[in-house]
Amino acid sequence: MASPTPADTRREINPALEGVSIPLCDTSQLPPLPCGWTVREYALGDSVLKLTVPDRPDDLLETPEVLAANDRDDYMPYWAYLWPAAIYMSRAVMKRDWPQGIRVLELGCGVGLVGLAAFAKGCRVTMTDYEAKAVAVAQHNARLNGFEDVEAFELDWRTPPSTTFPVILGCDLLYEQRNHAPILDLLETMLEPGGLCWLADGGRNVAHQFWYLARERGYAVTMRDHEGHELMTPGFHYQLFELRRPHRT
Repeated sequence: MASPTPADTRREINPALEGVSIPLCDTSQLPPLPCGWTVREYALGDSVLKLTVPDRPDDLLETPEVLAANDRDDYMPYWAYLWPAAIYMSRAVMKRDWPQGIRVLELGCGVGLVGLAAFAKGCRVTMTDYEAKAVAVAQHNARLNGFEDVEAFELDWRTPPSTTFPVILGCDLLYEQRNHAPILDLLETMLEPGGLCWLADGGRNVAHQFWYLARERGYAVTMRDHEGHELMTPGFHYQLFELRRPHRT
């Protein structure tokens, strides 16, 4: 049977892919939102993961908090959207045979689906995001799925801590060119020599610039599509960038 056509992974929406509404869990420990929270289920391979997500994330765009943050730092509440690219990346994470208990850092975790997929594969995941609300809901979603040993903290890519990880994951982080150098700078600090970084992109028009910049920095870069087939050049479609950090002599 032919594989389904991938969704438009550049759309900033909560995708309906395999989503099923289920009764709302206790959200009393989450920050209140004008749009409220809802819970959906996503089937990834043999696992079904529950996600608490903002019910109508577009409602956040006009809140005074977001408008003020946008004026200060060109901020947008991207964390509140589960983008379709996260579905494809989570499936790729689920298909990979990871060493049991390997330490994984998730960048820009948002509501946490990619990190949950890594948890489900037996990884020890540390979830991070620039937005405190995202950190809170990602932790909540980890516990909602039975992953109690959750580490999470706020992370500004421009000021990374010196803690290192053998694996770093991130989804939909390459949408602005100004983010590319800080992400690669962070990898210099937080990715172990010889370590692996996966960055999924929905096919935005600046991804090719990241591809060139990463190669200039000395990374071995492989790209794969939503089925895992290798791509030769970036394009306007879902693509998973696999970066290998060289061993420094």
